[in-house]
Amino acid sequence: MRAITRGEAAPKKRTRFNGSRLAVTVFVGALVVVLLMSVGTIFSLRAEQKALKEKNSALLLEKESLQDELENVSDKEYIEEQARIQLKLIKPGEILYILEEDKKDEEKKDEKKD
Repeated sequence: MRAITRGEAAPKKRTRFNGSRLAVTVFVGALVVVLLMSVGTIFSLRAEQKALKEKNSALLLEKESLQDELENVSDKEYIEEQARIQLKLIKPGEILYILEEDKKDEEKKDEKKD
């Protein structure tokens, strides 16, 4: 062996190709990628589940409201109230007054429907 003096580069070691080490490295890399993709999928599914639960609770509230309204549909007073509010119907001898505020409210409702 020869001693290395200042300014001289150390001789390079020869590396041998190790196939089993390469196979393990590729396997571990693929495993990491699969795990990261699985974690991402889990988080997206949890977010979707939370959104669906919120939507479900809103729909349950709407269902309850509609069931309450359905119970009242056959009530004579309810029918009269809806005829007055939605259709602007009046009884004989009554006078219907439409105020400017009512017109603006109706126009806003019509715009929302479109």
